[in-house]
Amino acid sequence: MEQLHAEYARLHDQPPSTLTEDQRRSLTFYNGEMESHSAGEIPDTVPRDVANWIRNVFALEAFVRCQGRMPRENRRLPEGAISAVEKQRANSVRAQRRAFIAGRLSTYQARRLLCVPGFSFHPLEDVWQATRVAYADFTATQGGAPKLRSTDPSERALAGWAAKMRFAYRGGTLSADRVETLTGLDFWTWGAPSSRD
Repeated sequence: MEQLHAEYARLHDQPPSTLTEDQRRSLTFYNGEMESHSAGEIPDTVPRDVANWIRNVFALEAFVRCQGRMPRENRRLPEGAISAVEKQRANSVRAQRRAFIAGRLSTYQARRLLCVPGFSFHPLEDVWQATRVAYADFTATQGGAPKLRSTDPSERALAGWAAKMRFAYRGGTLSADRVETLTGLDFWTWGAPSSRD
């Protein structure tokens, strides 16, 4: 985060006429955050939308610091298993991801959010890529594909993931990019074709 702040401190010193629209908007959020740090609270001079965004980022960071993880949103858990505060933080994270996808975040906002430990704009894709890497590492070190009947839970998890990918492939719900990526893995097979083929 120090690098990000140093970069925007230099940008702050440039004449406004030399800045892009995104840089000017980014500086609004940067300046608001810096004023909040120096004052110990968000000053009234900070525009309301900027103040709300800063407040949400600070609250998310406080949650992550306290809990050691990002807020969860799991509708399969029993009612009351997730606190109202955690739900609020999870809703805020979801809103930031939607804003990013829609192109409504300035560059500073996007980069500042990525400074929060564990934050990702594409968490499901990150998990998929991490599992793909773990699968490739397993086949490279073990010389074969992971087995569902293994006594090692991590091997069983990789085999289960591979089975889900094959099921999605047969169901036509696996993207062409993922099919190509998986086909290139060592010891990868798509299994027997389904009866519909």
